[in-house]
Amino acid sequence: MTEHTELAADVQKAVAALGLPPDWELRVEIRPRRNAVGLELKPGEPVKVLVPPGATPERVADFIRHHRGWLARKIPEARQLAPDFAVKEFVDGEGFVLLDRSYRLHLTDDGPPARIEGRPHVLSPALFLCVRRDRPDTMRNAVINLYRDRGLTWAKLRGEQYERRGGIQGLHYEVRDLGRRRWGAYSPTKHLVSLHWPLFGLPRELIEYVLAHELAHATRPPGRQHGEAWQRQMSLWMPDWRQRKTALAHVGRRAWMGNYRS
Repeated sequence: MTEHTELAADVQKAVAALGLPPDWELRVEIRPRRNAVGLELKPGEPVKVLVPPGATPERVADFIRHHRGWLARKIPEARQLAPDFAVKEFVDGEGFVLLDRSYRLHLTDDGPPARIEGRPHVLSPALFLCVRRDRPDTMRNAVINLYRDRGLTWAKLRGEQYERRGGIQGLHYEVRDLGRRRWGAYSPTKHLVSLHWPLFGLPRELIEYVLAHELAHATRPPGRQHGEAWQRQMSLWMPDWRQRKTALAHVGRRAWMGNYRS
């Protein structure tokens, strides 16, 4: 461990001597299982310089010097996609979106923890997300549970069409918290599609893209995880899936992930 710490410090010094732009944040990480130097860049995070234990600081510096142009292009792109998640207040009138419909929050003193309610209006029906008044964290959890329940019902119904077309049998679904980096997942061992609950606050075409993405995995295509067979399945089901994927990266960065002001 001490050797790795010393190597990381020496590499960091070699990188600093390259005279890179001061706003480029590069973090050196020693990866014992790697055989070659690499770069990892994710929106909202520093650039990770992945270094195998056998690399020298000079070798790493040469690698970064060679990839300086790539970094110059990719770092601004990653900053544009950095998360800027929505923050909600649990007060009357706060806006929420669920399955492409907009709702206004209405706090109540009785009834279930969270429910959808429509009220007649002279111009158009008004849709309300009615939440029983409580501590902010309790109201937040009630709304998340509503997203999960409504999202699961939608996913099962919509998923049936893809199951029939893809010859998928015995598939299971769940809607839960998948963290800040994934919108969906497929488990081959459980034959289970998992969807992230905030997904259901995004436009419907993006929700369906994630659903189709995971269901394409459920067809068990041969080859790499997102290889040619998987891509063919996606193109068959959803010819514009690449455009939806790009849109998800931009729209998803402003999703409501459960953040709230207390």
